[in-house]
Amino acid sequence: MVDFTQAFNQSYPDQWEKFSKIAQKMQNMINYQFSTINTLYDALSIRGAKLSKEAFERLEFLGDSLLKAIQGIMLFDKSDEFGPGDLTKLRSNLENNINLARLAAELPFNELSMLLGIGQLSSNQAADCFEALIGAIYLDNGRKFDPLIDIVRRITHFDKNIKLLKSSPWGAKDPKSFLHEWAAKPKQFGTDFEISFPAENRGKANAPEFYVHAVIKRKSTGKIELQGDEAGPASKVKDGEKEAAKKLLEKLQSEGKLDN
Repeated sequence: MVDFTQAFNQSYPDQWEKFSKIAQKMQNMINYQFSTINTLYDALSIRGAKLSKEAFERLEFLGDSLLKAIQGIMLFDKSDEFGPGDLTKLRSNLENNINLARLAAELPFNELSMLLGIGQLSSNQAADCFEALIGAIYLDNGRKFDPLIDIVRRITHFDKNIKLLKSSPWGAKDPKSFLHEWAAKPKQFGTDFEISFPAENRGKANAPEFYVHAVIKRKSTGKIELQGDEAGPASKVKDGEKEAAKKLLEKLQSEGKLDN
């Protein structure tokens, strides 16, 4: 079996020191030091790099499965605060690619991808990287589940996100549905409105990057009454629409309009 260091130096001459520094920076930022460093290196062999992708893809698969289970466990522990239907919606909010890509952006994955000649990561690639990192931590930690839950809780800002969701007027509701309910109130637009979500794909055909914003128009006049900030990038339009609805709701909340 080819040593990772040797394989890396063959593909990226004179870059090992920079790669090692990024790997250490990653460990410092997640406050976890790998005992088997090659496991971390496998998680940093981003798909598209001139390195073996098999180990990365296996870790990504494992991390995706672990994140779903761990988020389910953490939400189950909150089941006295939310109903079963709300828990499902909350999990969808937490595990979608936009949120995972946002978490990945807090770590030096883009710095790494530039070093490996991949360029700026798409939201899909960033989410894959975050999942691979979770898989690597699990294996390195001797497949111990409870310590991994604590790590995931911390690096996904789970408690903070739950607190924000609880404090928002829409809570665990789908932001698109809540926005429609708010607009349909007689003191808002009643039946004289329509909501649209214009989307633009700025990515590639095989790696879409959708940017979306929410727009509320008067049916009777076609006049735009409200428009939210742009959301994205999202690998799926429906995820972008939810994020765009949320951004418009946050704007309305900051202006004190959701209480009216």
